[in-house]
Amino acid sequence: MSGQRSPQVAVFGGLALVGAGFAVSAVGYGVMLPESRIGPGFLPLVAGGLLAVFSVLLLVEQLRRPAAPEGGTDDFGRTPAQRMWILRRVFALLPAALLAVPLVGMVTAFGLLVLVISTWLERRKVLPALALSAVSAAAMHVIFAVVLRVPLPTGLFGF
Repeated sequence: MSGQRSPQVAVFGGLALVGAGFAVSAVGYGVMLPESRIGPGFLPLVAGGLLAVFSVLLLVEQLRRPAAPEGGTDDFGRTPAQRMWILRRVFALLPAALLAVPLVGMVTAFGLLVLVISTWLERRKVLPALALSAVSAAAMHVIFAVVLRVPLPTGLFGF
């Protein structure tokens, strides 16, 4: 394995193990409740299972693909330094979004997070980024509040 491939293999392998661990432990919380209602373990089971499956698929793809030359650019022309800059900003934005939840609510905080990542980090145009953030926030509301009936934290706006 080359120096470029080894960390990716380790990350995908680790994510597969973490996802499998979440999926297995979720069963103990109860996946289904009486009257065919979704239990508290349903979301961790689905999320952990999807994380494990997609990580294994990426791991297999990574092992089959020839190693990329060190220091190359990605499909969008970004260097490793630029990708690391973006990653650091995303990790800084996540706690900021969580701190905003009590003020503006979960749906709004998530929509704003998507908007900031799209415009500032990914350098997308404002109108498509606004559309993406609105659709993402609406999807989050529909999936959690309407379909799964999970009460989401609301802020000053009541949603």
